[in-house]
Amino acid sequence: MSIEPSLSKKIFYSLKEALSNPLEAEILDLHFNDLSKFPEEILQLQNLKVLHLYNNQIEQIPAEIDKLKQLEKLDISGNRLKSLPDELANLTNLKILIASWNYLETLPNNLGNLQHLEKLSLNNNKISHIPNSIGDLKNLKELILSENELSAIPKFIGSLEHLEKLRLYENHLEELPDEICNLKNLTKLEINDNNLKSLPQNIGDLNNLTRFRAFKNLLTELPISICKLNKLEKMLLYENEIEKLPKEFGALKSLKELDLSCNLLKELPENFNNLKNNMKLLKLSNNNFPEPVKINLSKEFQDTKIDWA
Repeated sequence: MSIEPSLSKKIFYSLKEALSNPLEAEILDLHFNDLSKFPEEILQLQNLKVLHLYNNQIEQIPAEIDKLKQLEKLDISGNRLKSLPDELANLTNLKILIASWNYLETLPNNLGNLQHLEKLSLNNNKISHIPNSIGDLKNLKELILSENELSAIPKFIGSLEHLEKLRLYENHLEELPDEICNLKNLTKLEINDNNLKSLPQNIGDLNNLTRFRAFKNLLTELPISICKLNKLEKMLLYENEIEKLPKEFGALKSLKELDLSCNLLKELPENFNNLKNNMKLLKLSNNNFPEPVKINLSKEFQDTKIDWA
């Protein structure tokens, strides 16, 4: 089910027209309007539910934004924002907040007041700290924090029990909190392009995970529990320093795509061949496999495209 508000209502592309029909104006789209300031006349539209201001040059969101009590979606991405007002957290009907591609360095400490928020997109900013109150966003399904300046994730992220998608790639993370393993509804986890040396030992508790991206880190091994991810279909682990796979790795029988290229592997577990039934693409280039391993694998995985190059 989509978390997007219904767009069956008329979309107003002109602020002037919206102001002439203030009771009807529920959706206002002013993207690519070369706006350098937030048009404060918008605050007169008390029935507004969807506001698109993306790809302008707005530098500040007024504190009075909280006058838009009915707002369900706010897209202010692609502007020049360095901060967000605390009053934004008073928009308690907000379901979608998109503030990507700005210059945000911090977030309001009271962000957790947005109790109905289902999607929070903050990628491509300069954020170095996530407030602990993020753990109060109990209805959040999608959290995008990729391409920021994060060196740590608060343990309170483990309280987001409805979270399905988590994107943390291209930050400066050296570890993940163990509490991330509490996210039982997570289906997609993207932690690639960080400085991770290890994964949480209980990562196997993420039993609904189907997509896992952890490439371009500093991983030397994988937790044994990762072998419990029996719904996992795609796992990308290339460009790490993995020397050995857990002996139960062959239990990941739902895997369709596995990329282990550019690691330090010399051998594969005895039960690795158990993966052959569903595996479509297997990338193993730039490891240290002896020729007999390659020959045996090619025989066993005849219906799989294997990349040795």
